[in-house]
Amino acid sequence: MKGHAILGIISGFLFGLFLGVTLFLFGVLPLSSEWLWILPLLGILLGLIMAAWAPFGKGAAPQPAPVAAPPPPVVPPADPTPITSQPPDADPDASSEDQPGDR
Repeated sequence: MKGHAILGIISGFLFGLFLGVTLFLFGVLPLSSEWLWILPLLGILLGLIMAAWAPFGKGAAPQPAPVAAPPPPVVPPADPTPITSQPPDADPDASSEDQPGDR
């Protein structure tokens, strides 16, 4: 048998025992019921089945992630307005000679 049989036996027994105690405390089963003895035995059997059936050990090796090429560099678009020495609120058609206040 491959797996953890002892762990299955112990955990199945404890599951059946605590299930029987819980059913007794909630008044589902009387103290003289045979089910209080049967449930731990069924738990042992269930634990053995689970220990034999459960997939233990290493699984398949994970596939490596595909390597993607780095994205091309982002080039900002060219600014369509030429760079001038005039402030942005000045009239571009007016020359420095025609500005009021110089006369």
